Amino acid sequence: MKRFLIRTGFVLHMSLLLSLLAIGPANAYIDPGSGSIIFQAVVGAGMAISITLKLYWRRIAKFFSRKP
Repeated sequence: MKRFLIRTGFVLHMSLLLSLLAIGPANAYIDPGSGSIIFQAVVGAGMAISITLKLYWRRIAKFFSRKP
């Protein structure tokens, strides 16, 4: 029984691997709206970083200052 399960698992894994290797081209494209979403994500990340720096600027400046 154990040998049967091992062989069955091996056959399933190999058939899955071979089926993934045989996939043809997708002929996909990037939707024009995707560029807008990526741009909004980049701008949003930049705004979040700038607001975080603004909120913690005194702590950052204090960390790098030479005064005790």
